[in-house]
This record gives sequence, C-alpha cells and structure tokens, in this order.
Amino acid sequence: MLHWPDSMFTYLPADELLFSQDAFGMHLASTERFDDGVDEAVLYDEAAKYYANILMPYSPMVKKLLGRVKELNLPFKLVAPDHGRIWRSRFDMAVEGYAKWSEQKPTLKAVVVYDTMWDSTARMARAIADGLAAGGARPSLVPLQGSHRSDVAAELLEAGALLVGTPTINNNMFPSLGDVFLYLKGLRPRNLIGATFGSYGWSGEGVPQANEILKEMKVELVSDGLSVQFVPDAKDLDECRKLGQRVAERLAATVDG
Repeated sequence: MLHWPDSMFTYLPADELLFSQDAFGMHLASTERFDDGVDEAVLYDEAAKYYANILMPYSPMVKKLLGRVKELNLPFKLVAPDHGRIWRSRFDMAVEGYAKWSEQKPTLKAVVVYDTMWDSTARMARAIADGLAAGGARPSLVPLQGSHRSDVAAELLEAGALLVGTPTINNNMFPSLGDVFLYLKGLRPRNLIGATFGSYGWSGEGVPQANEILKEMKVELVSDGLSVQFVPDAKDLDECRKLGQRVAERLAATVDG
C-alpha cells in the first residue's frame, strides 16, 4: 500500500529480482536502463524528489515495509520499480535514503519559500536567509517565480524549518502560495518549525492567513509573523535578519534535543 491500495512487491527467486512497483522509483527519463549508468548525485536527488512528492504521506508504512523486507532477508540482484532506473549496483543507497526520509527528523536546513510582486517580499526573504545563516542554519531560498510546487516538497524533505513569504492581493495571500500550501498539506510533512513574513500595500491579510495554514499543518511557529507595509527599509530588513536568527536558534535546539 505504498501510494495505491493495489501496490505490492513481487519477488522472483530464480533471478533474485524484486518488482517494487512505486517503491524505490523516480521520475527520471534517460537512455540508461540501470542505476549505475546515472551520476550518483542525480540518482540521489531524483530518488529524494520522488519520495517527497509521492511517498512522504506514507512514511509510517515505509518504515514498516523496510522492517518487513529486512526480516525476510532476501537477496536482491535487481530491483525494478515502475518508474525510473532499475537498481543493480546502488540499491543500498535507496534503502538508506528511504530509512532516513521516512523518519522525517529535523535538520539545520531551513526552506524559505516565497513569492513577490514588486520585490519587497523577496528583499525580506533574502534578509531572513542572512539571519538564518548567521544563526547557524542552512537556508534554502525557493522563489516561486522560478520553482514548481514539487521543488518545494523536495527541498522540504530533509529540512527542519519552513518559512513562508507572501504579499497580499485582493485581501488574500498570493495565489502561488495558496497552491503550494494545498499541495504540502496533502503530503503531510512532520517535525517542522516555521515562520511567516511578507509585504503589503493596504490590508495585509496574507501573513495571518499563511500563519493559520502552518498551524493546520502542525508547524511550530516561532513568531506571529512579520508584516511590512510597502517597501522594507533598513530597520525592517534588520527585523527580518533577527527573525532568521531566532528561527535558527530554535532549530538548533530542536535538532540537538
């Protein structure tokens, strides 16, 4: 039951071949049929992105599956998923990755996902990233003008914090952030801390709305949100850096704890 109710493993003893269906797959098209024909870094990134966007909601089932496979103690010469490369040389990489990803343990990586209308929210995002780095976290900026929702999920897979920046338009958060939120809620990431920020012109509903959705996602909020009217000045950007540092300090305590 990884991904679909009819998903199952099929093992062919004569060839020591596992047909793993959706498990251990990836959305990678290439002329190479086997894992050892693909660069190891590409292979890892594609496997991680597939897990984040397809299997993350089923992480508890993944943990049980890995335990069951270990109990069976079957030899695997080949592992053939429905999508992506056939594993014949680096299957240990896939198993180790799934074991780590299914735990969803927080790390010092902080994902800053944002969109912007006139660069004001983007300026805030960059200042927050500076504060995160100064506080010892590893910021990953994800501007939605050049990133897909699946990229956000992939970045979040090995992270410990999610910071969201949104302008306000028509008394609501920016539509691209609404899209990402709906998508991430379905993937059910766990063990995250976070914060919200953004610039607005008149009413400023975007940041409070983003706050409420993070609460629904069970993200532990470090602040009530940082809203700036119009273009952030030097004082505002300093507050952004302080927010980044505050998140980094809380993240360090979470990881160490």
